[in-house]
Amino acid sequence: MTIRIRPAEQTDYYWLLDLHDTVYRELIIKEFGYWDDDEELGLFLKSWETKKIDVILKQEKPIGMFIIEQQGDYLWLDEIQIDPQYQNHGIGTEVILQLIFRARKLGLPLRLRVLHANQGAYRLYQKLGFQPIHRAEHHVLMEVC
Repeated sequence: MTIRIRPAEQTDYYWLLDLHDTVYRELIIKEFGYWDDDEELGLFLKSWETKKIDVILKQEKPIGMFIIEQQGDYLWLDEIQIDPQYQNHGIGTEVILQLIFRARKLGLPLRLRVLHANQGAYRLYQKLGFQPIHRAEHHVLMEVC
């Protein structure tokens, strides 16, 4: 599978906002029992304004995004979102494997958190070697070394 990664551009704003809604709405409702447009917009804007967002392209078409940050002694996969029509095609796996490789090259573990409601992602992360290291009310913190 050939994908390319590039930094998000201003022109990606509305596409990324729509992706956030598409990927998270059902999961958030399942996990928390409601969806609040204002709250979700606030979360999106915080990431848009303060974090480095990378866009995943397939044949130059944006199909996903991720945010990776170094947090002291580990890399933190803050977000990964794949457009549902491209899920289950190995794209998320390919991106995460690249991030695991990057973390290992730096000698750091890679951590992420996943909603309890997102069982598909949880199974994928386990398949890729992530282990749960902490369970919270709505999330599981996972790590791969």
